[in-house]
Amino acid sequence: MFNLIVALCAMPGLMTRSMSVSLPIATARSISAAEIPLKVPTGWKSTLNQGATVMTPDDVPEGKVYTVVITPLQVKAGKLDDVYDVGVKMIAEVGTYKALTQLQTAKSEGEWDYKFSIGTVEKDKSGFLAQVMGVKKGDVGGIVIVLTDSIETMQKYSDPFSNMIRTLGGSAKPPQAPEIAKSDGKVDLQYTVPAGWVESKREGATVIEASKDEFYTKYRWTMVVMPSQPLTGSLRENFQEYWKALISDNYESGVAPLPLVAEMSNGYVCAYDADGSAKHKVSGAKPTIVSVYVVAHGDRFVPILGILYGYEKQLENDMKRFIETARIPGSSNAKISLFSSKELVGDWTEGGTSIASYVTASGGYAGDASIMTRSDFHLRANNTFTRNFMGISSTTRLKESQTGKWSIQENDLVLKDEKGTWRYSLMGYGSDPKAGRFLVMGTNPNTAAKVSFSNPRGPFQASWFKEKS
Repeated sequence: MFNLIVALCAMPGLMTRSMSVSLPIATARSISAAEIPLKVPTGWKSTLNQGATVMTPDDVPEGKVYTVVITPLQVKAGKLDDVYDVGVKMIAEVGTYKALTQLQTAKSEGEWDYKFSIGTVEKDKSGFLAQVMGVKKGDVGGIVIVLTDSIETMQKYSDPFSNMIRTLGGSAKPPQAPEIAKSDGKVDLQYTVPAGWVESKREGATVIEASKDEFYTKYRWTMVVMPSQPLTGSLRENFQEYWKALISDNYESGVAPLPLVAEMSNGYVCAYDADGSAKHKVSGAKPTIVSVYVVAHGDRFVPILGILYGYEKQLENDMKRFIETARIPGSSNAKISLFSSKELVGDWTEGGTSIASYVTASGGYAGDASIMTRSDFHLRANNTFTRNFMGISSTTRLKESQTGKWSIQENDLVLKDEKGTWRYSLMGYGSDPKAGRFLVMGTNPNTAAKVSFSNPRGPFQASWFKEKS
């Protein structure tokens, strides 16, 4: 017999309860948890409990829960579907599991196959979210189950968890650095090379690169800097031309580039976007992120190609330092316009839903924690606006409505009504023949939006609005 230990946090002020789930197994060789070589993410604690490994981040807020339970099979693993089914049976001993997502199958960099779904677990009118995963390599298999109180908490820790699964069995060694095609001109961009990166100058391009080749940590981050060009036309038009030349012509990519834009404190501007699922048309290589950055100042700009394999927290700090220290010799001080009123006119909407329940220490239903939100902006050509917000939870119905005047000031969307002034960071605008028009803004008014150069389309950075059809 072996046990799955499920630790669930209750509402703030309530105690934590534990549930033990037993599953009969066939007599077979003993397989230790060490045979499922998952690396504990930095800042997480790991304990052994009745044959299972239990991982929990150290910074889980009070009243929230995020627990990862890894249980190795003590029998010879069969098909991956069978291993996953064991996980479903184990969670079914706790309560009724209902998958909310389709089954997804993938392979880690260490050649482990895995299959998973995300869903809800309900028992005695209480409930929580769970991710059920079966992992397998050869005859060795195991179950990975994530238990959490809400979608927000699951998203908060999705990056370290995904990285842990991606590197299961050791990170794959990235392919060799790409061959850089010759181009006309001389690289004239001035910048600070981040610590640990190596700079190499080639004909028509400069490459700065950082790499590590350890069992669990393997990455190669390559930035290709090209000669500066005169800025004719809009920054967005120039960005999209280089996106086509560097990404669309070389990779299978489903991204409709905006781009996102950021203005630095020194007046320089960076237009940027990325694809996290691109595949090279010739080699088949799949970088973690392939990206384009256009650093501009006055009347000149510099295109930069990023090819990033693997991810560590260090990457964002390095990218930020590299871009924020960039200088283009000989560029003018002319102001670069990033947004126009014409582009922002439209009827924009975005929203989201999370489904969760609170559970008491005794297992009783303690309340519905589900939340649904929707936000709409109607920006008219005469510079009047209507903003509507709706939030619904089990105990609250919130509706807000604003009307007034809108304008663009210093790359902010400024709304003014009889109660005051609200500024939203403008981060990007784009349109695509198939996808339509998109507007990216900071989520909270009067608060600068978060900018990520290493993962521009990552979660918790901004709100993505789509024009209503």
